[in-house]
Amino acid sequence: MPRRLALAVLALAAVIVVIRAAPKPPPGSSLLGAMGRGPTVVLVHGLGSSAHHWFPLARDLARDHRVAFVELPGHGRAPMSLPFTLEQATLALDAALAEQSREPVVLVGHSVGGLVAAAGALRSPRRVRALVLVETSLAPQLAPAERDAFLARLDRDWEGTLREVYMGFGRDSLQGAALWAGASHVERARMRAWIPVALSTDLSASVADLAMPVLAVLAPHSWEAGETWDEAARALGYARIRRLEAERVEDCGHFLMLDQPARLAAAIRRFAVVRDSALALR
Repeated sequence: MPRRLALAVLALAAVIVVIRAAPKPPPGSSLLGAMGRGPTVVLVHGLGSSAHHWFPLARDLARDHRVAFVELPGHGRAPMSLPFTLEQATLALDAALAEQSREPVVLVGHSVGGLVAAAGALRSPRRVRALVLVETSLAPQLAPAERDAFLARLDRDWEGTLREVYMGFGRDSLQGAALWAGASHVERARMRAWIPVALSTDLSASVADLAMPVLAVLAPHSWEAGETWDEAARALGYARIRRLEAERVEDCGHFLMLDQPARLAAAIRRFAVVRDSALALR
């Protein structure tokens, strides 16, 4: 086994041991456990993803933070009822945050997990002292006719359409195939219930009510080359956020935490430390 691969396997095993050693959440909970010590950072994965996609980032952050993992409804062992709404996911996240920490947390969400995180921060702002949205769109990216056409295509060719989407999320075809393989393990009925919510939810107006600072970390997949931040902010639904920072990360696909974990960890740490310092001065 090549040395780098062996080290990666050992590091992953160490993370799993730490998570398993953490207090076990109750059955059906969206909590998966935590690692590290320090101010709490809560990580929410995206649709068809899982907590293990956060592990490279979590290993870094756990050096000086307590890092907790939350599952979206319908993923892993997190419960999900049908018909499904964003409100159900928001309530589940709120319960997880209440169980995870008595103090406000740094809440980090990837893609659709960021949509849920933003909704959770709007619902319970006292639980969130800073919000980090990774490759998240807060406004629909398809017009209604395009959305309906996509859903119809999905129902005609479920595997082919979804495979094409997740292959497109990858940095390369190898990573895309791995992402699709992971997404295909989510029960079809649950994934199908999530997709209209992901495509239709529009928080671009309501995020004007976010009181905490927000960091948007985006890849070229969302913030395109040659596009100004003002243009990207309008397209992605960030324009009305009052306390907003944005960072564009090159050389990565949609799963930025897999391709640039050190860069993303540094951005979160910098953002969180500034907030820690501000709280200490109060």
